[in-house]
Amino acid sequence: MKDKKKKNRLWTGEFKLKVVIDIIENELSYSQAARKYDMYLSSGSLNDTLPARWVYQYRLYGKERIFQTPKNYRKNLIRNLHTPSKEVEQNLELKVKHLEMELEY
Repeated sequence: MKDKKKKNRLWTGEFKLKVVIDIIENELSYSQAARKYDMYLSSGSLNDTLPARWVYQYRLYGKERIFQTPKNYRKNLIRNLHTPSKEVEQNLELKVKHLEMELEY
């Protein structure tokens, strides 16, 4: 029986951003994106949680987080945990204003 060494692939920030933009613009499911970009686990099963995590991080923190390594963002986790990007903050403010207008109406 052969020993299989587990290979951890490190994805570049450019690749992650490309996948996230493709999912958002083309409305791909996470499984479709994982198949398209050949994201399989060593067991052979499809790894669709990885693109889901990237999209979540992109929407919550912006593209800066996509380019950080796990080592970098773990150092400042407590400080940056609840700091959404300016894009996200503006979108939330617009949504709140819209909902307030609906309530008044």
